[in-house]
This record gives sequence, structure tokens and C-alpha cells, in this order.
Amino acid sequence: MEHARTVLDFVTERFTAASQPEPTVIAAVGVVAVLMTVVPGIWRIVRQASTIIHEMGHVVAAWISGRRVSGIKLHSDTSGVTLSRGRPRGFGMLITALAGYPAPGLLALGLAALAATGYAGAGLTVYQLVIVVALLLSRNVVGIVSCLISVLATGVIWWFNDPALVTHTVVGLSIFYAVAGARGTLDLWTVHFAALRPGSGRAVRAHAKQRAASTDASRAAQAWAVPAAVWLLFFLLMSFGGAVAVFWMLFAR
Repeated sequence: MEHARTVLDFVTERFTAASQPEPTVIAAVGVVAVLMTVVPGIWRIVRQASTIIHEMGHVVAAWISGRRVSGIKLHSDTSGVTLSRGRPRGFGMLITALAGYPAPGLLALGLAALAATGYAGAGLTVYQLVIVVALLLSRNVVGIVSCLISVLATGVIWWFNDPALVTHTVVGLSIFYAVAGARGTLDLWTVHFAALRPGSGRAVRAHAKQRAASTDASRAAQAWAVPAAVWLLFFLLMSFGGAVAVFWMLFAR
């Protein structure tokens, strides 16, 4: 009982860690987070962190809709797949397909809200739990390694529990995921535009159409009788709306 109380106190102490960050520090952290998503060489490395949250969005939606989740797989090209069972069409499949692209932005919004209201420690604790669940669900080496790197990178900060560092980390994570979610949505639009591009060779067009047919927007269109273009617009509004809300919450208040 005493050991359990000690563990609870340890976690509670980290859950409540927070400080009031200086605006200049927030701006500096924000610049670094944005650069991580716009510099191609860096983005190729850190994009896997966004893919983890993307797949966890699918996982949570699948659980809510009653689908059976057997795991997630992340690939070296930073793509991923959530393995779930259930009806191939209908509302459950629809919300599962739709939950991936908004997930980074929604996480960013939650982290920003917690940081802005003095609960950065709670934000970092929740983030750690999400990554740990993703690790437990990972079904391939790339996924396991990616989740381990993510959980260890922020886990050290969570463990040592410096209030200022915790707050700055949560601010950085919120900005990173806000911009990463928006960039991921733009990349999705690029895939669909490539399938419509005239003048390409037959093999190139066939490959582009195959890629477009396998996206979340196309899967949502298959699950519900609404064109993929509508879901592309939904993803755009969700991701950019979330990013705007995050920046307003952190910089305009």
C-alpha cells in the first residue's frame, strides 16, 4: 500500500507540474517546432511522430465505434496503417477513416489548452500515455522503435519534472502537431491532385490513381455515400482550424 501511494504521489507531482512561460520563449519554441515541419530533411525524420498520432486517431475512433483493433503498423516512409475488424461500410468505418488526419491537430489543441491554463504537466502526462498505448499496439519493428524514441524523448523531461521545461515542451509539442497536421493534410491533397493531373504517362497515372484510391478520404467515401472531395475539405478545415486555434491560444491571449 505504501509503495502504491509513493507511485501515485510521483505521478501526481508530474501531473501538476507547470510554469508561466515567457512570450519570447514561447515564440522561440514555436519557431523551432515550425522549422521541424517545413525543413524537408528534418521533416522526413520527425514526421513519424505525427504518423503515430494519426494512427492513434484511427484507433480511438475504431474503439468508440465498436470495431476490433488488433494493432498499428508504421513504415519507414512515415506512412502507417491501423489494423481493425468490422463492417467495411457504415458509420463505424466512416468515423474510423475520418479520425486520422484531424488527430494531430486535436492533440495540439488539447496540449495548448492545458499549457495555457497552467496544466502543462497534465498535458505531458497524457501525451506519454498516448505514446505508450501506441507502443503496446505496434505490430512491427519500425513502429516499436518509433514509439520508443518518442516516449523516451519526452519521458526524460516528464521524469525530471522541471516545471519550466515541461511547459516549454508541451508548448513545442502543441505547435509541432498543429503544423504537422496541416502539412499532412496538404500532402493528402497533393496525392489526389496527382491522380487528376493530365499529361502524365499511363503507368504514372495508374500509380497516382491507386495511391488516391487508398487514402483516408477515399476510404471514407467508400464507407459513406459522399464524394472524397467533401472529406478532403473536411480534413482541411479541421487541420487548419485546429492550427489557427492553437496559435491564437498560445500567442494572442
